[in-house]
Formats: sequence, structure tokens, C-alpha cells
Amino acid sequence: MRDVFYTILVIWILWRVFNSISTYRAKQGNGFNAPFQNNKRREGETSVDYVPSTKKKISDDEGEYVDYEDLK
Repeated sequence: MRDVFYTILVIWILWRVFNSISTYRAKQGNGFNAPFQNNKRREGETSVDYVPSTKKKISDDEGEYVDYEDLK
């Protein structure tokens, strides 16, 4: 009976240690494959992660542009 208790206790301790390590790495944002990631951006460079799609602000059936001329 003691052997079963000690086995369960060791498994529980190992599970807690593994979860705490994975939580710590997730908070840092590194993940498990952090040594294999290459950061190819240099200091001072700008990268754009999101480019919005270009849409017409005025639909085609709104009419057409008429040049304004001021008459006096």
C-alpha cells in the first residue's frame, strides 16, 4: 500500500514540476523550441505584420465626380 502511495506522490510531484516549467516558458513567450528560432530582424528595422485590404470608400453607384467651378 505504501508503494502505491509513494508512486502516486512521485508522479504528482513530477507533473507539478513539468507544469510549472511549461507555464514559466509560456509567460516568457519562448516555448520549447526557443533555441531553434532565428530572429532575422536587425535593430532599428521595421516590420509590418498586418496590411489592411484596400477598399473603395465610395461605391460605383454613388455617382461620378464633377469638377466645381466658381462663377461670379
